[in-house]
Amino acid sequence: MDKENWKRFISGVMTKSIQLPEKIATSWELCRKQNVDPYRVKPKRILTASELREKQKRNKELVEYVKAEIKKLSSTLQLQQPLFVLTDSEGDILWRTGNYQAKNYANQIGFKEGSRWTELDVGTNAIGLALRTKENEFISQFEHYSVSSHQWSCYAAVILDEDKEVIGVLDVSTYENESSRDSATFLQLLTQSVTNRIMKNRLEKKQELLQYAISHVDDRILCDDRYRVVRIPPGLGLEEQLLLGEDVRTIVDHDGLIYSKEDIKFHDRLVGFAIRIYTDGFSRNNFYYPGVKSKNKSYNSFLEQVLCVAKSNIPIHIFGESGSGKELIAQTIHYNSPLRKGPLVSVNCGAISENLLESELFGYAPGAFTGANPKGYKGKLEQANGGTLFLDEVDSMSKKMQAALLRVLEDKWIVPIGGEQQRKVSFRLVTASNRDLKELVRKDEFRLDLFYRIYVCPLMIPALRERPEDLKNLISDFCQKKVWPIDWKDDIFEAAKSYSWEGNIREFNNFMERLYLFYGSKQPTIDQIIETIEIGQIRMQEQTNNKNPRTLSDGEENREANEILNALHRNQFHLSNTAKDLGISRTTLYRKMKKHQLNR
Repeated sequence: MDKENWKRFISGVMTKSIQLPEKIATSWELCRKQNVDPYRVKPKRILTASELREKQKRNKELVEYVKAEIKKLSSTLQLQQPLFVLTDSEGDILWRTGNYQAKNYANQIGFKEGSRWTELDVGTNAIGLALRTKENEFISQFEHYSVSSHQWSCYAAVILDEDKEVIGVLDVSTYENESSRDSATFLQLLTQSVTNRIMKNRLEKKQELLQYAISHVDDRILCDDRYRVVRIPPGLGLEEQLLLGEDVRTIVDHDGLIYSKEDIKFHDRLVGFAIRIYTDGFSRNNFYYPGVKSKNKSYNSFLEQVLCVAKSNIPIHIFGESGSGKELIAQTIHYNSPLRKGPLVSVNCGAISENLLESELFGYAPGAFTGANPKGYKGKLEQANGGTLFLDEVDSMSKKMQAALLRVLEDKWIVPIGGEQQRKVSFRLVTASNRDLKELVRKDEFRLDLFYRIYVCPLMIPALRERPEDLKNLISDFCQKKVWPIDWKDDIFEAAKSYSWEGNIREFNNFMERLYLFYGSKQPTIDQIIETIEIGQIRMQEQTNNKNPRTLSDGEENREANEILNALHRNQFHLSNTAKDLGISRTTLYRKMKKHQLNR
């Protein structure tokens, strides 16, 4: 294949008038028909950093297997300055390695992580051809459609799943030489080894998912880790739309259904998802709520209030202690609102510095400042257009940022940093804090005018200590997610109900994670459960530091309580030492502390 044939084709000559291999002729005609620019230097489609991270995370298993096999086998391969490139099934480059000089040449044409390397993006190439034909392909120099690839020779091998569908392509490319042709046997062995490992892993996951399905017969759709349906519960009413083996997202997302998703894990390995469809939409007792079902009357009344305000478009402010689930309530509001088909964009204002928060919210124009993305950045305010913007820890905003946010809420226009053109935005605002905004306004730490803009409908999340009956559901939910079939859940509840859980559900889940880690395969004693709770507790610190500790009256009924309280102070609230001092077990101590309300 020489350059003259390529020039003749680009000038308009038909392929039948040129001596071309059939696969090259077909590909070149496809590129011409789709108006692919043969003089384009870099690919048309390049992933953003966040999109690339998401794809790498989704294909982590594939990347790790390929890395391991290349490390094991590459010493047997003798090539001149090779470049290894791995793409996913869409042609997006997930990972590459190889000779540093080859990498430099590849960078000049955008042949690197995040670039899409299909025929329609960069013209005829080995990767794109392999994706279309589902076969291993070799393309050399002037067989490439794009002039930027004419100095490269590439051999691409497909990685298939158990259904013979392409899940990735591994390519070896060499610059200004055709030694990549010699990699055919090597790549075939490598990709077959990767395929075997993936198929073995998926078979194990199927077996684990089957075990879960047998022990959890309920009204949820079960999917594998690729969202393919493996069980459809009877009576769901979606039998015509849903089929076994189909991607469940094509139904729930396309039809705008309200649903919740729960990871199914075995030994901390994701094997699938359990999806509950809320077919009654906005009905009182059946709506989207991603949290654990509550038995507490007060909390269920709170959820009814959440559902009521979710139907509107007014600003909502969520107040809740740390760890109480403010983001979960924001999700509940969004997915039960008229804007649920739009995006839900979350920003933790307390986790970002003032300068970064401004660019994060408003975005910036290309070249706005040193180190900025040359393509610019669409800010969260614009990303949330048509949906919901959730600003967590809004109380941590500086006065400058409060003023900037106020202008957006009043005018509905934004201007990116370094930009000139105004952009119209429309979104539903949900804010949250764990501090009282009214008190902050009184202290002049929060703008009064912004307060009246965002504090239209406040919601107060009940603390976990106010609904101790929900501990049982939280325990069961944790065990179900971990597939941890224990028969001592009641012991956990008896130990846990005596605590105030100042860190709320986050603190409780941390405790359960420790318990699962320490006692995953054996039953602990009550004392061991209590010790596992106390590892993460800072409760009673204020009382320990109090120079004038509180005492109870000297009446007969409070004598025992006084004795316990004095022992607690003597032992600086070390519960094991206090129990020994009193000559009782720690379980008895906890029962008596609860009886006399000494647990806070």
